Amino acid sequence: MMVLPNAGAQHQAQHKWLFLLYLDADNSLDVNAGAHNVPVVQSDLDELMSVGSTADVTAYALVDRFDGPANLFKFNKGSMEEMKDSWLNGNEVNMGDPATLRSFVQYTFAASPADHTMLIFWDHGSPLSVASDDHATAAGGSDRLTQSEVVLALTGFKIDVIGADECNVGHMEVAYEYAMGINADYLVAAETYTGWRGFPYDAVLRELTKDPSMTSREAAVMLVDQTQLLLDKPPYSGERINSHAAFELAKAPALAGSLKRLADLLVADMGNSTQVVSRARGVAQYCYGANAMGVVDLQTFVQEIGAKSGSQAIKAAAATALANLDSVIVALHATGSTDHMLAGLGIGFPDHSWEMPSYYPGFAFAKQGWLNLLQAYWAAHGSV
Repeated sequence: MMVLPNAGAQHQAQHKWLFLLYLDADNSLDVNAGAHNVPVVQSDLDELMSVGSTADVTAYALVDRFDGPANLFKFNKGSMEEMKDSWLNGNEVNMGDPATLRSFVQYTFAASPADHTMLIFWDHGSPLSVASDDHATAAGGSDRLTQSEVVLALTGFKIDVIGADECNVGHMEVAYEYAMGINADYLVAAETYTGWRGFPYDAVLRELTKDPSMTSREAAVMLVDQTQLLLDKPPYSGERINSHAAFELAKAPALAGSLKRLADLLVADMGNSTQVVSRARGVAQYCYGANAMGVVDLQTFVQEIGAKSGSQAIKAAAATALANLDSVIVALHATGSTDHMLAGLGIGFPDHSWEMPSYYPGFAFAKQGWLNLLQAYWAAHGSV
């Protein structure tokens, strides 16, 4: 049975912001990449050291690379200080275990209590997970940290901004999972794939230290804005697969409710709506493998439903869903060839029942009418 550390006693805040990086490179990401053959892990660590912690902002990272044990670092100006009093430092930890994440958060919350916290996940991402560890134990084996395990690990903690420096986390299913299970304000994530360069850690930490009084919303928007500033100019502007958005999680349940209303109406009218749904799904597909994942752009999908449905009730439900979606997304950045395809938030919609991932029914959002819509569409479409 999995045992998670207790959240522990709450400590009086000593700082304005706590910046946490959960850097899982114990996999294929511990490489050199890009036209300049940059070591992707060390590059991000160097960026954090270039700014370091201040009296108002403290930065930590739990780093697990492909070779060797994990280390828990505090970033100072020009150096990384090992937190040797933590069991996470110097051991081969399982970054796919929620107990590891919980221990990291628990330790840093106690060591540097702050008014606000930004927690970034660094790894391969997917709608299912935010971390994959190829050496989960000293004996080997692999594990992944699923979205439901993130919820489990962060129970009892307040996280102002959760960021995913990885691909394919910016989906309705993930936002709703976090909104219903985590005491968090904002999620910043990519709807589709993102390049190796990822978030500009020096710029993000510098902005926090320049204005430690910024609110959670301002910090989430800043994370998107600073990423856009980095990726919209050379040498990284050639990475045309980047997209990032900030989502206000408190607004996600209202969006889920309006999507349930739309889904219920479509299910009841599927005899007349099959072609409308099929066309909307096709229009809402976007590039870089999203179709292979069974994902569509939520805004484009709902817009097409509203525009082409002959039912006034469905049109009205689509309009309500779009209004709620607009309130959820507080910042958006899309580059290059994706900017006309992405509105910030993806959603699962495989074309055939056999393409649905086995984990999908476990999402809390799937139970809010969306799985019923998929099943009704597959039955009417002859793709069960």
